[in-house]
Amino acid sequence: MNLAASLGVLLGILFLALEIRQNTEMMRSQARDSITDKQMMFSEWVTTEPEMAVAISEANSGLQSISPEHRLMYTYFLTGVWREWENSYYQYQRGLFEANEFEPRTRRWRSQMESEAARAIWNGTRLWYAPGFRGVVDGFVDEIVAEIRQSESDR
Repeated sequence: MNLAASLGVLLGILFLALEIRQNTEMMRSQARDSITDKQMMFSEWVTTEPEMAVAISEANSGLQSISPEHRLMYTYFLTGVWREWENSYYQYQRGLFEANEFEPRTRRWRSQMESEAARAIWNGTRLWYAPGFRGVVDGFVDEIVAEIRQSESDR
C-alpha cells in the first residue's frame, strides 16, 4: 500500500512538472507573439499615418529641419519604440530569446540610433529606462558618436 501511494505521489509530481514546463513554453510563445504584435503596430503606424511618416522623414533629415509638432510626434513614437525594445531586452534576459535570435534585433536597434535626432531624443529621455537596457543603447550611441568623430578627423 505504501509503495503504491509513493508511486502515485511520484507520478503526480512528474505530471505536475510536465504541466509546468508546457505552461512555461506557452507563456514564452505568448510573450514573443505580443512583442511581434507591438513591432507590427509601429510599422503599421508609420505606413498608414502619413503625418507620422513625414515626422520621421524630417527627423532623419536633421533636427534643424523638423517642426515642433513633428518633433513631439517623433519623440512619442521613439519612446514607444524604446519601451518595446526594453521589453524585448527584458525578455531576452529572462531566456525568451536565444542569443542568435536576439543579436539581429540589436543590430536593427543600433542602426535606428544612427539618426542624430534619435540620439538627441535618447539623451533627453534615457533615464526613463532600466539601467541594463539603457547601458545597451548608450553603448550603441557611444559607438556611433566615436565613428562620427573618427570620420570627421579623417577628413
